[in-house]
Amino acid sequence: MIVGASMGGLRTAESLRRSGFRGEITVVGAEMHLPYNRPPLSKDFLAKDKDFDSVAFNVNSEQLEAEFILGDPARSVDIHEQKISLHSNQKLSFDYLVAATGLRSRKIEFQNQVKSGRYSLRTYDDAKSIRAAVSPGKRVVILGAGFIGLELAATLRKLGCSVEIVAMESTPLAAIIGELFGKTVQARHESNGVRFHMSNSVVDLIGETFVTGVLLGDGKTIECEIFIEAVGSLPNTEWLDGIGLDKANGVLTDATLRATDTDGNPLENLFVVGDIARFPYVNQKLPARRIEHWNIPIECGKRVGREIANAVNPGSVFDFKECESFNPLPSFWSDQFDMSILSYGEPKIADEVQLLDGSLDTEFIFGYRRENRLVGVAGIGMRRDLNTLRGEIYL
Repeated sequence: MIVGASMGGLRTAESLRRSGFRGEITVVGAEMHLPYNRPPLSKDFLAKDKDFDSVAFNVNSEQLEAEFILGDPARSVDIHEQKISLHSNQKLSFDYLVAATGLRSRKIEFQNQVKSGRYSLRTYDDAKSIRAAVSPGKRVVILGAGFIGLELAATLRKLGCSVEIVAMESTPLAAIIGELFGKTVQARHESNGVRFHMSNSVVDLIGETFVTGVLLGDGKTIECEIFIEAVGSLPNTEWLDGIGLDKANGVLTDATLRATDTDGNPLENLFVVGDIARFPYVNQKLPARRIEHWNIPIECGKRVGREIANAVNPGSVFDFKECESFNPLPSFWSDQFDMSILSYGEPKIADEVQLLDGSLDTEFIFGYRRENRLVGVAGIGMRRDLNTLRGEIYL
């Protein structure tokens, strides 16, 4: 049983079949859509008003042999009875359970809870709603200067909108890729007409039946017809309440992606995949990490599929090493205007940041070290050189 019909759930099902698992596979999803690719939603999909087929994953039904139950999210689980309850009150039994329910957009509580003109971006339906609202000349305020907020700003500027970004931090992306890198990204956005209000906040919305503006923490107001919240995400783990898991930030797992209880004991038949998984480091003496990068659900799904297939039929999975700790190399990319940002590793855990190559005016690479070991690289352009450095990263 796989709960979560997005990329992580799909990749788990595919890995199960590739690893020789011949049992029943049921995939439960909260959305009405089959699995699809999310990163294009803030970029090419939104810019060109594409349809679902442009982001849908190719699901080979004959090879996968999986049943999809869509639009009916999991509500709770009984780990002892090995059953999950869905929103429809349907109950489903499982031998192995994979939690792959991903994230939802974080929402801010304002005194004025006007809804018309207020958006967030996480799903296909979110992207279609934003696309239907935008047109040249529309005034947009984006709360949040992370990757989603910046990608949206770049896309909406290309569509002819006026865009202003409000964020509490002083520099976009500084906590992720460093102050100097972040200032460079901000400057390039500003050269394309994006206006920033950093070290600030939106304290309330203006408008009665629809948004007409926002009130900032410094007392200023900005007029807008479209307000987009891009202030991070929350793990969808409420359905796992009451079974003794460590859910302080996602779901804590052991090195095989089995969920662990609050005493640190792994549950042999409950695995966690993707954005909600908080798994241990192998080489760094740091608390377990939860990583919201595109490649993590893929790597988790591959591993969990092999783990389950081997548990069902020990020794049957080619080249499978039960004792090997899960240790993926996180990676992400982001396209904004003419910038192509690429990162490997975990720059945010570095205690030293250094410009390794290139110029901030054109293309460049930063290296990120922790205790003199390379833990990440990131840059704009120079992809061949970045790819060469990935093998030196120590996590």
